[in-house]
Amino acid sequence: MTMWIVVIVAGIATFAIRFVFIGLFGRIDVPPALERSLGYIAPAVLAALTLPAVLAPGGTFDPWNPFVPAAIVGGIAAWATKSIGAAIVVGLPTLLLLQFLV
Repeated sequence: MTMWIVVIVAGIATFAIRFVFIGLFGRIDVPPALERSLGYIAPAVLAALTLPAVLAPGGTFDPWNPFVPAAIVGGIAAWATKSIGAAIVVGLPTLLLLQFLV
């Protein structure tokens, strides 16, 4: 029973935190600088989640890690084409090829 209370309280708290921001941004004027900076939150969070997995997939840094060159090749493809699909189409085969060779 205690576990269910914790789950329900955590759900209510999570909803309340998100609802406050949605409700406030609907009623107040946000400065343009703040509004522009909010666009960087998603890429920053994605980078914070993926960078450790790319640099140290097993929890330790390995200089012969095939994820790093594959991520660089995929990043170049994404930058050149402005397409995430291109990064996946180019980066994933690069990773598989490097894993096969190493």
